[in-house]
Amino acid sequence: MIKNTPLLELFEPAYLVTLDEIYHSHWVARKRQRIVFLKEAVSHFWPHGHPSQLIHVTGTNGKGTVIHYLEQGFTENTGSWTGPHVFDYAERFHINGKMASHQEIVKTYREILLPYQECFKKAHAGESLSFAELGILLALHLFEKYQVKWGMMEVGAGGRYTPLMALDVAACILTNVGHDHPKTLGTELWQRALEKAGIARPGIPFFTSAEEPALGYVCKTAEAEGAAVYVLQTKELDGVCLQKNKEPEFKRRNLALACKVITHFYPELDPKTHRMDDHLPARFWHVAPNIIADVAHNVNKVGMLTEQLKTTYPGRKFRFLLGLTRNRDVREVFSPILELAEHIVITSASYAGQDPDDLAALLRKDFHAIEVIPDPTTALQMEKKRLKPKDILVLTGSAYMIDQALNPNPYIQHLNATFGRRIISNSMKII
Repeated sequence: MIKNTPLLELFEPAYLVTLDEIYHSHWVARKRQRIVFLKEAVSHFWPHGHPSQLIHVTGTNGKGTVIHYLEQGFTENTGSWTGPHVFDYAERFHINGKMASHQEIVKTYREILLPYQECFKKAHAGESLSFAELGILLALHLFEKYQVKWGMMEVGAGGRYTPLMALDVAACILTNVGHDHPKTLGTELWQRALEKAGIARPGIPFFTSAEEPALGYVCKTAEAEGAAVYVLQTKELDGVCLQKNKEPEFKRRNLALACKVITHFYPELDPKTHRMDDHLPARFWHVAPNIIADVAHNVNKVGMLTEQLKTTYPGRKFRFLLGLTRNRDVREVFSPILELAEHIVITSASYAGQDPDDLAALLRKDFHAIEVIPDPTTALQMEKKRLKPKDILVLTGSAYMIDQALNPNPYIQHLNATFGRRIISNSMKII
């Protein structure tokens, strides 16, 4: 059957998208209307186009890292909008590698975005700009204020129907296609490739470091949208050098992809890759010499964390503090780390978290040394007291859990944990 032996020649991106949109017409119409709303806002603020060169970045893993490398590699003013944040909403906005200040966010929102929101509501009864749309506009205003030449903007999930499709871009980047968001993006690899590569635009360069079997789907989809496709070649990995000698291949791929984009626009430029780092919040972050936090939340990200742990600490076993959100399969997501685990504590993951007792019951089918400590802060404190001199504790599975365990600001921590508290889930009406 075709499902078991996928034939690339039968993969027709435009027709498959058409069928999917007919099958889910109301959902698609709503998504496309949000893109139109954001286009209206962008045209209102920048009738002659936004002054920055914008780069659109999607993929299962590595989006934030590639953006971080691009910020360091471009020689002119850079800005970025990424997500999710770990501790502070301001983490989403960077200018020349530095996080935007709280004061700038308050000023931009109150003086520019809030007045526009009021006008928007009058023009579109029953509608308002969303969380993502406000974030995009906030970033664009910061880019303009600081005369950003290159602005990198990250897709949260998917690509084809993201609000970012409202923007004109100089380039599109797809890092890779893995197993993420199957409920919304599709259960099949080709479906997720179709969604992510859907960011491609006619005549706009499209860069990817995707590998087979996803690569064929990615290229056909981007080409069907009229993009010029540039695929990272294995030999291009030889031209990059990270700060640390021992780094897993996925980090080199991310760096090589960023360099490919930079040299496309600046052929004469030789990026000083050995000076670049990927110190992003809670990405293989050494909270202490014996405590690591990493926001890996799907099987691909957890697999990369496992590879990083093996490379950095060969032959070692680890203690894990885990939390998981939404409807993810705990046995699938954490399967890569079980070979490295000597003890696992399951805890909660704030508003979006799954019940830790339920998670533990399922994971015990594969690993027995598991206990449940529901509160993340308490769980971390207890584990810290148990650590022996050579033990290493790894916090992973959810950015929300890491936030609740480690956020130094109790006010922001509480707002993060109660995100959406003003929305009634069954009716989705604002109180």
